[in-house]
Amino acid sequence: MRWRRLAKSLQAFSSHTALFCFTLLLLLKLDHHIFSSWWIVFFPLFVFHLIVARVRFSLPAPSAPHNRHIIEVFIKVPAVSLKIVFLPLLAFEITILVDNNVQGSTTGK
Repeated sequence: MRWRRLAKSLQAFSSHTALFCFTLLLLLKLDHHIFSSWWIVFFPLFVFHLIVARVRFSLPAPSAPHNRHIIEVFIKVPAVSLKIVFLPLLAFEITILVDNNVQGSTTGK
């Protein structure tokens, strides 16, 4: 049980660290203190999305309610899985990252 708690703490720490790094890099880039690519600035945000996706999709499903009428309502109302929404968005971000890196290397930047 201790290892699970440690893993959750590590995931929370790493996600907050990624957001902090993104914010810091964005501020430095907008103030012209760093002159790196925008992809380097936004890389911590991509890492944050990967961490959130890993945590979100590894959670167990919530337990069913004990009231039978509520169960019937849940069965009648279809729920949209977040995987259907989030994974294409993550794939799109990775595609843009790879595409811009390929274009940047061919133009000599």
